[in-house]
Amino acid sequence: MKNVKKSKGFTLVELLIVIAIIGVLASLIYPALSQAMGAGSKVKSMNSASNIAKTWLSYVKTGTKTRIVKGQTIYDWAAALARGVGDFNDPKLWILDFDLPVIEKISEGVAMPKFVIDRKGSTTRIDPEFKSFPISWAVANRTDPNAPSGTPLVWTRGLKPNGEWDVNEGVFKREGGHIAFTDAHVEWFSSLKDENTGEGMLTVYGETVRTSNIAQAIRGGSANILKSSVGFEE
Repeated sequence: MKNVKKSKGFTLVELLIVIAIIGVLASLIYPALSQAMGAGSKVKSMNSASNIAKTWLSYVKTGTKTRIVKGQTIYDWAAALARGVGDFNDPKLWILDFDLPVIEKISEGVAMPKFVIDRKGSTTRIDPEFKSFPISWAVANRTDPNAPSGTPLVWTRGLKPNGEWDVNEGVFKREGGHIAFTDAHVEWFSSLKDENTGEGMLTVYGETVRTSNIAQAIRGGSANILKSSVGFEE
């Protein structure tokens, strides 16, 4: 009768070697994965900014008519655009799902809103669920449709007067953010101050002087900046 050889299990040394290899592979893969996810978030942000700006531009300049989009809050402003353009009622353009306050809201069990406004016949109202969510953008209220092409219209939340993004409120923390302008082009800025010259990257509204303060680059200054405070209450 032949002896049946029993298969050996892994030795402790072999297990440690396997764990070490997995650790090395993870350390190589994770940075690339994080970079890819970050790039995807920036693409989503850029596309949303572009869609908002293009919709605004098409609405405020229709034929020979011009309109002003205005509101008391950023929710009013988004709703005014949704009312003016019938198919612009997707809250996901305003609420970026990788934005930390949005993630926190969803983690509380709150579902993403389905609409910016509710329509019942000829009557509309801001969707209460939309109004309860953090908005990932700030907008320039009462923007002149004929403003210069370098005038900011919408930008990722958290931009400070010194031209830097706030580490706590910034959608991309201190890394930077997108700005969509009144001609609907979108740019990424890590800072609104040129790192070589120290000059601002924007132009003071109605002038030729450079500035890094976005409030100085829009009509009406800081009084016309609308942003959400949801998720940042004291």
